[in-house]
Amino acid sequence: MTATHESAVLPAREVGTATFDISPLMRTLALLGLLLSMLMTNIDASIVNVALPTIARDLHVEAADTVWVTTAFLLAVSACLPVAIGLATKIGRKRQFLIGTPVFTLASLLCALSPTLTDLVASRILQGAAGALVFAVVIPTYRQIFPPARLGFVLGLNAMIVALGLCAGPTLGGVILAHASWPWLFLINLPIGVISSVLIVIGLPMRTREQAAAVNVRGSLDLVGAVVAGLAIASFLLGVHQLADPSVIWQAVVLLVACGVLGVVFVRIERRAAVPVLPPAMFTGRFLLALLAAFWSFFGQGVAFVALPFLFQTAYHATPLESALLFTPWPLIIVIVAPISGRLADSHSPAFLAALGLTVFTVGLLSLALLGSAPPVWQVLVCTGFTGLGFAIFQSPNNRDMMASAPPRLSGSAAGMLNINRTLSQSAGAGAVSMALVITGASAASLSSQAHAANVVMYVAVAGAAIAAGVSFVRLAALRRAARAA
Repeated sequence: MTATHESAVLPAREVGTATFDISPLMRTLALLGLLLSMLMTNIDASIVNVALPTIARDLHVEAADTVWVTTAFLLAVSACLPVAIGLATKIGRKRQFLIGTPVFTLASLLCALSPTLTDLVASRILQGAAGALVFAVVIPTYRQIFPPARLGFVLGLNAMIVALGLCAGPTLGGVILAHASWPWLFLINLPIGVISSVLIVIGLPMRTREQAAAVNVRGSLDLVGAVVAGLAIASFLLGVHQLADPSVIWQAVVLLVACGVLGVVFVRIERRAAVPVLPPAMFTGRFLLALLAAFWSFFGQGVAFVALPFLFQTAYHATPLESALLFTPWPLIIVIVAPISGRLADSHSPAFLAALGLTVFTVGLLSLALLGSAPPVWQVLVCTGFTGLGFAIFQSPNNRDMMASAPPRLSGSAAGMLNINRTLSQSAGAGAVSMALVITGASAASLSSQAHAANVVMYVAVAGAAIAAGVSFVRLAALRRAARAA
């Protein structure tokens, strides 16, 4: 996932070539199939949240227990990604996609038919595992079928679809629940999954024997390393999840320590593996800097995504619906701007655009932290929109630079690390908010105490974004030095 010596000195737009030379029509069909699958899987990460009270009532369970309907899905996606990365190199990306998407669709049907919470959670785990198969191959496939000059634009479309899925999920869920029962939240996936699979069957070529031989020549799938990585990720996510409950804080500590130990074991395994899932030697140079910038930016976003609803509903006394509307400009602007910034990254320096975007993002978060106790609605909307603008300018160029700095044969590992990094950083951000509420005692205190804690933790989001911006400026300076030396 790191830049080779060559890619460290060349502009990002000159690195890599498309693997498949296919017609524009076939490329368009494949792109539509991939984007539809990404839309489906990202909507499913958030659509069920609004239905948890209804599910608790219909399945006769405690409301708190239904949180596992969401948690199980995200946990399965993240823990299965390392295995999915390695598997794609063995069976080919098209085959893996045509396993992952139909299984995800079948799991959606099982979710809709679940008679108990246990069955529903088990079906969500299957959904998450299938979603990991899809996430591991989508971005590398873009690199296979699109030339470098269009990679930024396509990654911008992908960022737009991810943002659209995440922000449309709760709204779509509310509309469905207004007219139908909660199983329809999952049944809507059936036609999307079928159409996506058909488009990929038609539009995407299979990997050639020569390409398969080039991938398989060095050894077999690093299954042990993939499993250890999955366990480390699961330990981290479960540990962060437990931070919100002071009564089981010791479990969080044990899980996070286990994550650290497993991480060390994973690095040692990868250094000896013939075909490592996430080769440690790649975590240098431009890729590492892009990865660090992504981590701290998503950390800041993760903090804000959890803290702002608390802030809106406690300090500003907004209803849940009003809180969602106040937040809407952020993802809406990402949907609009991400494809534009991606296209700009095809002809301008992605590192410069990323640094510019993170500067705007940091200022936007700071403006939200400084809003005060009773700001006018227009001011809140402008601040959230400005923050989303910064993130939109940053995300697509940074993803493009990250993918372009990885050798083409390691595109799967790079894309997998991109998804793992996003999940871990956003979870760490959510954990930071939980810890702030617990440490200050605000989680069980008055609304004013919760508002104060949420406002304070927004400065943690600002710090995360500022670190990301600093990393991006270091990367930009390093690239400029390399260009002068060349």
